[in-house]
Amino acid sequence: MLDARILPKIVAHAYARMFAETRWALAMSMYPRLLGIAAVVIGFGLSEALPAGDVWKGSWKFEIDRQDQPWLGYYDTSGKTLFRIGCGAHFDMRAVYPGALKPDNTKGSITIANGKTQMDFAGFIDDGSEYDPPHTTMFDQPDLGYARDDPELYEDKWHALENRVFDLLDSGHPLTISAEGKSYVLPPVNVPRWRARFQKIC
Repeated sequence: MLDARILPKIVAHAYARMFAETRWALAMSMYPRLLGIAAVVIGFGLSEALPAGDVWKGSWKFEIDRQDQPWLGYYDTSGKTLFRIGCGAHFDMRAVYPGALKPDNTKGSITIANGKTQMDFAGFIDDGSEYDPPHTTMFDQPDLGYARDDPELYEDKWHALENRVFDLLDSGHPLTISAEGKSYVLPPVNVPRWRARFQKIC
């Protein structure tokens, strides 16, 4: 016969287990809803030309062009460039400008953040090309903001800044690119050894 002193403990344990299972089921059923809410929240302040869901359907690629110059880029499903950094005639960073459309060669700046740190980049806006998404303008910054006649260009101080930029990009976290209160988010860079391959050349 069951000891009357043990029965309350068994009942309490059963209720506790049932409550825990109910909470787990509720949490799992709410998870898709939370993802949907997060997507909507991310969408606020997004440049109209770059819908949040479409941006994340793209992919990161590391390429070496015909001149043996390295490029890391993020491209949408049509192959259009959303972000690109590389070493050609000069070191160059390009990204879809999140703010309002601007005239060609207008000064502009963007902020790139990875959730832990962020960096500001000053450059100019250009009209883009057939390689860029339609109805957008592009932010462009050559040589990480250094003038071509700067004696520090491509010297130790410049390379220290280059490493900071690569640390920012290679954090394993999503990258938020923002300007004028508008932004879009790129998924984490997932190209194996892109940094070592890039810096081996440039």
